[in-house]
Amino acid sequence: MKTIKKKLTLSLLTVLIIAGCSKDQFTPSEENLTATYLLGEQPGFENEWSNNPHKLNVIYFLPKDVEPFQNYKHRISGILLQTQEFFAENLDREGFGRSSFGLDLLAKELVDVDVIRGAREQDYYTYSGGSGKVIPEIEAYFAENKNAKKSEHTLVIMPSRSGDPLNPGGVPFYGVGKYCFALDYPSMDVKYLGQNDIYGNLATKWIGGLIHELGHGLNCPHNKERKSEQAVLGTAIMGSGNHTYGKSSTFITAASAATFANSQTFSAVERFDWYTQVNHDIKKLDARVENGSIVIDGQFVSDYEVTDINFYHDPEPSGGNKDYDTPSWTVKPDGNTFHVESPLSDFYKLEGNYQLRIRFYHENGSWKTYSFQYDFENAVPLLDGVVIKELMDRDGWSVIEADSEEDTGAAYKILDGDQSTIWHTEWKNTLPNHPHYVVLDMGAATVVDGFAFLNRSNLNGAIKDCEVFTSNDNINWTSQGTYTLKKQTSWQYIQLPARETVRYMKLVTANGYGGFRYTHLAEIGAYTD
Repeated sequence: MKTIKKKLTLSLLTVLIIAGCSKDQFTPSEENLTATYLLGEQPGFENEWSNNPHKLNVIYFLPKDVEPFQNYKHRISGILLQTQEFFAENLDREGFGRSSFGLDLLAKELVDVDVIRGAREQDYYTYSGGSGKVIPEIEAYFAENKNAKKSEHTLVIMPSRSGDPLNPGGVPFYGVGKYCFALDYPSMDVKYLGQNDIYGNLATKWIGGLIHELGHGLNCPHNKERKSEQAVLGTAIMGSGNHTYGKSSTFITAASAATFANSQTFSAVERFDWYTQVNHDIKKLDARVENGSIVIDGQFVSDYEVTDINFYHDPEPSGGNKDYDTPSWTVKPDGNTFHVESPLSDFYKLEGNYQLRIRFYHENGSWKTYSFQYDFENAVPLLDGVVIKELMDRDGWSVIEADSEEDTGAAYKILDGDQSTIWHTEWKNTLPNHPHYVVLDMGAATVVDGFAFLNRSNLNGAIKDCEVFTSNDNINWTSQGTYTLKKQTSWQYIQLPARETVRYMKLVTANGYGGFRYTHLAEIGAYTD
């Protein structure tokens, strides 16, 4: 009788679960497993990272007219649990311990996947622009279900809408901030990884692709394995590893490992200031070529502890989706200083222009990135632009004239010490063309060797070619030469032909990057060598 009663109870509970869930939430096998879990017969549903206070949000998003593919929860669970281990092994190798992103588990091998039914049909959620339509619906779901949002990071999986199970596609598949999008298709399963057939090829492309996009959703930019790493470790997952995962050696670089180690979902520590803004600045920076390496030394200040510093050497075209070919390095700070050596033998090309990005990670997960430009000449990097000088105090300085300024971009903001507030020429109601100019009064005759300029983060319209004039009476002006500013977001400097004692400085623009009529500038300073 006891056996019969237990079977009846299980059957009744299964019915109750089915009745309480819409058709799109579970496949039949998943219903039975969930019922078993609720009866307490599952041997356990924790793993190494179950105690991470912030877990990855996993969403299976279904348009109004789409049903899920068979056994999607089991298949996706297998992928994510394998990915957890992939991250843990790689972070451990790079000195961060067996750290990985947390997942909520319903059972030992079953991840808690939230199903959200979209308000519109599948044709509304296309690859191009579809993420911008899905995210508001997910945010609305989180707002209504407070416990559903476990962290700031969300993986969204949508069923393929191509209609061809062997040629999936048609839905968003990319990273958008802390969201990342991937797709599901009927045979998407880790069991096919490594097979030399169409199912193995599909698994590498789409499971490797899911891990790559998840990396973006966990804050990581593209970067490529260094030349010396290829033979030993293979292909970087945040480079081209989405085309090799499961087929040949694929790994997480040290720079990517540092990024993930500072991500909210990897932390075993509870804190309530994740990703809040930090006050951070590089005070000094010097770069040189020494013993066949680019050697960079620097000093910084920050109101949050800096945990790791990454260095990305990105050949042009650079940034955005053009940075797959970027070798990277990472170091720990030594107090408020840092030192890194990047052997030129680890670069793939020693020619052309490069963008160097230095990214500082802080204990609360926030980061600050500075970019610099340099180029190669005869296989030797010219690093004059990779420098930050100590600037003189600007107390008593003022802006006394500008040819044009927008109501939200007053010229005085180039002296306020805030890179996010800028002088911006008019563009709302009128759009005057170059040349534009701004005049500074340094308050008294001042000895200077050169001037410093800082752009905002958005470089469209940033000053390109310009001329600098100096004066001691604001009447008689002397040209100190024409200069070309670089398209970068860190401080850059122009050296005057000779040391000067001046009170007034006039900056006159000739053009800007992108061919825009307007221009802008965040800060102006001066220095002596």
